[in-house]
Amino acid sequence: MQSDNIFFLDKDTQGLSITNKAVLILSPAFYWFHKEKLNIPLLQARKIAPSIFEGMIPPGEYSYWVQKVGDEYWFFAYNDQTILDKLSSLNIKPSQISKVYPAQMAFYALEEPLQIKDRVVMQEDGTVIVLPKAFFQGEATSLDAISLKLPKKSLPLKTYGSSWLSEDLIYKAAIILFLLIVAYAVQVFIFKQDVAKLYALKNKIVTTYHLPPTSFQIKNILSSLEKIQKEQLSIRKDIDYILRTPLKQNEYFTKLDLTKNILFEIILADTKRAQELKGYFTKGLKVEDMQLDGKKFIVKCSL
Repeated sequence: MQSDNIFFLDKDTQGLSITNKAVLILSPAFYWFHKEKLNIPLLQARKIAPSIFEGMIPPGEYSYWVQKVGDEYWFFAYNDQTILDKLSSLNIKPSQISKVYPAQMAFYALEEPLQIKDRVVMQEDGTVIVLPKAFFQGEATSLDAISLKLPKKSLPLKTYGSSWLSEDLIYKAAIILFLLIVAYAVQVFIFKQDVAKLYALKNKIVTTYHLPPTSFQIKNILSSLEKIQKEQLSIRKDIDYILRTPLKQNEYFTKLDLTKNILFEIILADTKRAQELKGYFTKGLKVEDMQLDGKKFIVKCSL
């Protein structure tokens, strides 16, 4: 991975600027590390992780992460909130971070000392340590001069994960929720209008012909209501089908109109997507017209 996408976070880090998605490598200052050769399954090793650090670290709330490297188990203990607080102090949003690695995992194959700003990263008996540059005598390679091969599994941060979820998906969820509310409100409005018309018709018949509400009238009213119900169910089915449109990232609805027919507009990520969506809408809706205006895909259907 290119080093310009990788950032090193220490408790003394200041002025860290991240513009794109980045990988974060944590200084040992943010975690405790212990390695042990154990002839047990990984699942069992995870269960005993808290007892491994018992008496070794200060009291507090910790998360534990275990990885098997060679014939050793590597145990990590860390405080999620401490890491998140540091990121917050640097004005870094969780959505800007793609993965997080402890330095022990990121630099486990490091053969020569590595300089990152005013810090030097090196291995001491297989354990990655970080020293101030002033304490190191000798030459060190710059992080910009190497290409790291990072492990597939990264360190899980509880709060980080939930924050990422809210920021990355809340916009799409809000759009879908808004469309559902609009669709429901439209259905209720139409239904109330139709019921009001039926009641007005009933009263007109009774007044004009001086008739009580006979079974014949009741059957007509029920028949009209059943017709309305079928129409509403059909509209609801069409709206449900529209809301299940397989949108891709950066695609969203900009309009949904049910005044005389079904008219909706979608902003596409790519104009080529229009051909894919034509097949989808033709299959499930009574399409009258489909047009592409730039990246705006306009679809008109009959109710």
